[in-house]
Amino acid sequence: MKESESSYDVTASVKELQTLVGGRVDKVYHPDLGHLVLVVRSPSEGKFYVHFLVGRWLYVSENSDEMPAQPSDFAMMLRKRIANARIVEVRQQGFDRIAVISLEKENRYDLVLELFGDGNVILVQDGTIVQPLTSHTWKHRDVRARREFSFPPPVPVPMTMQPRDLLTLLSASDTDLVRTLATKLNIGGRYSEEICARAGIDKKKLSKDIDEASSKRVLELINSLRNEVLQSVQGFIVLKGESVEDVVPVRLSIYEGLVHEDFQSYSRAVESYASRIPKKQVEERKESRLELERLQRKLAQQENAVIALQDHARETQLHGDYLFTNYEDVDRVLTMAKDRLAEDRPLTDLPGFLSFDRKSSVMKVLIKTIQVELNPKGTVQSNAQTYYEGAKKARQKLEGVLTALDQAKKEIDNLKKSEAAREPSGKKKLAPTKRFWFERFRWFISSEGAIVLGGKDAKSNDMLVKKHLVPGDRYAHADVHGAPSVVVKMREGATEATLHEACEFAVATSRAWNANIGSAAGYWVLPEQVSKTPESGEYLAKGAFVIRGRRNYSDKLEIKLGLGEIEHEGNRKIMCGPEKAVRAHSQRFVIIRPGREDKNVFAKKVAEAFQVPIEEIQSILPPGDIEVVEQVGISVS
Repeated sequence: MKESESSYDVTASVKELQTLVGGRVDKVYHPDLGHLVLVVRSPSEGKFYVHFLVGRWLYVSENSDEMPAQPSDFAMMLRKRIANARIVEVRQQGFDRIAVISLEKENRYDLVLELFGDGNVILVQDGTIVQPLTSHTWKHRDVRARREFSFPPPVPVPMTMQPRDLLTLLSASDTDLVRTLATKLNIGGRYSEEICARAGIDKKKLSKDIDEASSKRVLELINSLRNEVLQSVQGFIVLKGESVEDVVPVRLSIYEGLVHEDFQSYSRAVESYASRIPKKQVEERKESRLELERLQRKLAQQENAVIALQDHARETQLHGDYLFTNYEDVDRVLTMAKDRLAEDRPLTDLPGFLSFDRKSSVMKVLIKTIQVELNPKGTVQSNAQTYYEGAKKARQKLEGVLTALDQAKKEIDNLKKSEAAREPSGKKKLAPTKRFWFERFRWFISSEGAIVLGGKDAKSNDMLVKKHLVPGDRYAHADVHGAPSVVVKMREGATEATLHEACEFAVATSRAWNANIGSAAGYWVLPEQVSKTPESGEYLAKGAFVIRGRRNYSDKLEIKLGLGEIEHEGNRKIMCGPEKAVRAHSQRFVIIRPGREDKNVFAKKVAEAFQVPIEEIQSILPPGDIEVVEQVGISVS
């Protein structure tokens, strides 16, 4: 059962939403986090309901279920901005899974509906984000309120390509034709199969082996299929036995011989299709998404607290340094203040004087151009120390907030996992592979055969180093705050190559993955350089360690991993590790990097491809969303 629209489907949805142009938004409802409804009144057509099942389906209907009496905060925000706004345009962004509804009131707004990944709804005014349903930050894109709006990095639009452009794209691909069309042109798996079938080309044929004539034929078929979608006035639900297989705006040859239910429009077909999702599944999704909304609000508050504490710690530290940098000026002011207090004289004529609170004994003065707070009874050193202690307390508090932030992310991730793990009843449960002792940690087998272990959280970091780091091993770490500890169980024949892979692993499983920074540094040291004892006066968080002595750095490590099927001690396992290690041990694998696809959606595809439980894949994936950059011997498109 297809779970969301492809680019061709979005084309069909946007075409049918053209009837709304000229109409006005009457009401906005938000029945649950994953469902937005716009009520639109058209002078000539009457009332319509635009249903957006976030990240999955977009359709227009003359019907609507009972809506909640109490609108959500997001619905209230939309009502305030776009109620009674006139719809002036509905368009698809390029050939991406994004629909844009443009509206005019006192201002012009764009309501951006994203149907990829987890999906999103973003209200934009004059190029600035008013409010997104869900906030995200990537290297290339910041989707938060009051930030400049930008679309995701564009994918090639087949309709604007020349045959030679497509031939160049195919020649540069290492995968087969169907996967190249699906991923590089954003067509989607089933429509890519349809293009191959209509062209009479084996979908498994390598893209680089496609000749110029075939490439031209493929491009013609891509465009002709889009024209069919634009001209279609119907929709179809495809049945395979008693199961619902697909919903499409045109008949596809790949479904020849299967039963088709005909509808008067694509929207009506989608409405019927969406209604066949089991009611219990809908209710469970509604409850979990309400919980997800709560957790994401909590996460946003914690992220703001982190920024505030980081700023406070940095500024307080700098103020302490500033006192020493301007030692003579500060000392002169303190001496003058002591003299006046001893004589019970006011401090108002002190150089740079701003205020004095006698109760707290805090004097605010300008030292050159910077305002500082001083205790007039103290020395330069004691006042600087007060600032340094304030910075230290802020850093300690920051550690606690970061731990809480990680916990909130883990709760969100677990909630998404439970959503992704839901499968239709009657589906055969897949047997897990044999479990080994090292799977309580992150792990991989290096290209040279060494076992490499990584912490999953503060508790497992502690356990890993205290129980498993022994003489002869190596310790690796990313030069990223809060990164996991990594232990290399060295063996005969293991060289710098294994240590380099361990550094890559440390970087890829750290916060660097979610930061989308492209690359980061890692290093390795000997076991005796790793200590749990901090320097005098320093604070050491749970799961953290002190490194003393020389660090052996690997710089500019690309944030990328492989995930593939390997054999370990005669048993099949699915391993996620550095690209070189996966290539060395696996014949069926994918290479991934930080991207736009929700990790749990990706995990579901990989679990089906490898025929293992989804939990087995989720437990080994990096901590963020994913992009597949290469597939070898397996398809997860």
